[in-house]
Amino acid sequence: MGLTKQYDFGTFLGAIAGVALIVIAIMQGGSIGIFLSLSSLMIVIGGSLSTTFIAFHYSKIFVLIPVIVHAFKPDNHHPLEYINLIIELLKKYRKDGRKALENHHEFLGNRFLEQGIRMIVDDYKVEEINDLLAKSITAIKERHTQGQSIIRFMGAQAPIFGMMGTLIGLIQMMENLSDPSKIGPGLAVALNTTFYGILLSNLVFNPLAVKLSTRTDSETHLIKVIQSGIVGIKKKSHHILVSEQMNAYLSTLEQTDTDVMPTQSPIIKKKKAISPSLIQW
Repeated sequence: MGLTKQYDFGTFLGAIAGVALIVIAIMQGGSIGIFLSLSSLMIVIGGSLSTTFIAFHYSKIFVLIPVIVHAFKPDNHHPLEYINLIIELLKKYRKDGRKALENHHEFLGNRFLEQGIRMIVDDYKVEEINDLLAKSITAIKERHTQGQSIIRFMGAQAPIFGMMGTLIGLIQMMENLSDPSKIGPGLAVALNTTFYGILLSNLVFNPLAVKLSTRTDSETHLIKVIQSGIVGIKKKSHHILVSEQMNAYLSTLEQTDTDVMPTQSPIIKKKKAISPSLIQW
């Protein structure tokens, strides 16, 4: 499997390009060494992490590690592929009943679709299916929003501690005005902490929070499509009606024509997932 299939190329490109452009701009005006300050880095990163641990429970902060890794992976939530699969399952269910779905609820590539098919096999009512899937959507949004709020909080704290480092550096510089050799280091701490704070906030934390928010929208959007399809299967509605109901959640460019759908989904044919399961935050 290629690197672009395992990771989101755009995320890496944006991060690398941002750092590279800043480094090039710095080197155009002098040595990059003057922008390296361990004291400044300790103030910004240490301060941001400290206030984050004060504001949030440590268990929620440690959970962010797989969440951040997830941001660098491609978005594999493609509703169109699931629409094709759901229409196939609907046709099988209308023809052969629940037995036609018993062999398909464990390898559909999405835990919500698998859950929905399992509820149909177990003869849940439409209202029960709708209620459980709606609660799943709400739970996902709450978990994801909490993770995003932590990252946004860190994005807000980084510039604040950058300004705090600037004040520390200025105080040190003012105290040592009589000794010119100490003015330079104090001024370096003062300016570098502000630089680090702004850099981390606008190149790392804030874009990451937006990225995860976009992924949340993508995942919940897919679940709504699946929910509509599962209800259609349970009601044994006509496949064109179900397709139209699911397509209603998609943009015009994403929508598909039921009449040109493949006769068999690659998921059922190969018995493997078309995308990873939704991440657990």
